Parts: sequence; structure tokens; C-alpha cells
Amino acid sequence: MKKINILILFSLLTTLSMAQTATTTSNKFRLGFKVSPNVSWLASDNSNMTVGDKSLQFGYGLNFDIFFAENYAIGTGFNINNTGGKYSYFAEYTGDDFDANGVALPNMKQVGLISRDLRLQYLQIPLTFKMKTNEIGYITYWGQFGLGLNMNLKALSNDEIDYLYYQNKNTFAWESSNRETSTLESNDIKNEVNIFSSNLIFAAGIEYNLSGNTSILAGLTFQNGFTDVLKGSGVAIDKSTNSPVFNGGAANSPKTFELSGLPNYVELNIGILF
Repeated sequence: MKKINILILFSLLTTLSMAQTATTTSNKFRLGFKVSPNVSWLASDNSNMTVGDKSLQFGYGLNFDIFFAENYAIGTGFNINNTGGKYSYFAEYTGDDFDANGVALPNMKQVGLISRDLRLQYLQIPLTFKMKTNEIGYITYWGQFGLGLNMNLKALSNDEIDYLYYQNKNTFAWESSNRETSTLESNDIKNEVNIFSSNLIFAAGIEYNLSGNTSILAGLTFQNGFTDVLKGSGVAIDKSTNSPVFNGGAANSPKTFELSGLPNYVELNIGILF
């Protein structure tokens, strides 16, 4: 992932340098502001994870179009994007539990099912190629595609943890947990999220001219996750029994897997261009 992001950053700097050279002679650029409500979700091809419902989020940003020809521009700027998604998986914990008689068992290895509602905030620098038509009436139609380079600013989650098993310290057998389900609100999980990620960007919309160079912007953008945002591990699932998998042997440890997830979202962009 680091190599991919370095390549994207190099492309960003190179393209902006070329665009700056082009605009030195033509001096054509447009600046704009937008708000962007979105519907976001987390995609994963890892069979050990179950992805859930979509999430309603909100973002805003600054657009900067650098024209190198009359109807063609390099689109960049700064966006604050809030995304999210729901997913669940088995995870390993350490904590107090209780045996069948209600006797406290301190500092036990445990396995539970975590159901997570994830909320992420990113600073994004987009690098896109933008095409637009000539003005038809008062309306200009445009299309845009490219890459978004993201830096994570915030990662919060609402977690519900259903504790299923604890490991007997004498026999190493996994026994049914008697610990109550716990809930964590606004849990800071930045250490479980990659700080850098990237998206593919596809967008289209219209501009309605108000006067001179001032226009109202409206459009739809689809951002498709290009690199994993999650890191860390969970406990593998046995699909036939829908239960966690243990390796057996002397330690009888849980079988682990690496978490993976791609954030996707569709956003409505409404703004003004100057």
C-alpha cells in the first residue's frame, strides 16, 4: 500500500506541475466550495467478516480547476470526507469472566463477536481529469474521473461485544462465557485504521451560470476504495457452524486472519464556483 500511495503522490506533484505550466500562459482557473452529503458502506471480500448496512454521512470541501484547454482541466482541491460502514467479526480479548457457578475469573483470554458501526474522517486531495461542454443556455455539463489521496483524521466506532468463550487456564479448553454483552460508544480506534488510503473517483454533474464566472454546481460522485483502510486481526470463522476456529494443539489458540475493508460512498455535491 505504501508503494501505491507514493506513486499516487508522485503523479499528483507531476501533474500539478504540468498544469501550473499550462496555466501560466492561459491564466485560467476556477475556485469553488461545496457540501457533500453521502451514503457510505464498507466492502470486504474476506469471508471471515460480515459487512452490514449503509451509513449516512456528510462532507465539504474546496474545488480548484486548472484549465489547460478551453473544456479540459485538472481538478484538485481539499475535501473533508466523512464515511462509515457496519461490519462484524470474531475477535480475541483479555478480561474478567465468570464460570457456570458465577465465580469470577480474572484476566482470562476470551473470544467474542464484535458488531461495529464505524465512522471515519479523512482529509482528501483529489487528482482528477475534468471535461465539460460549452454552455448550453445557462447550463454546462461536466464529467470527472481520477484518484483521491486520503489521510485519516478521525476513526470512531460504536461497538457491541458479545463474549462467547473464555479459555480455561488449566486445561486450555474454551468454555462458554458468562460475561454480559458490553457496549462501547464513540470508541477511538485510530490504531486499527491505516493513516493513508486512496480512492478512485468518478463524477458527473452540471453548472448553472448565475453571472459572469459565477455558477451553481450540482453533481454526483462515486468514490470507490482502492486500498484497505483497516488493519489488525480477528478470529477466523467456521462457516458450517458460524463459530470461531481454534488451532488445537497444546496452546489451543484462536486461528487469526487480517482485517480488510474498502470504504465506498456515493455523494451529492452542491456548491458554487467562481
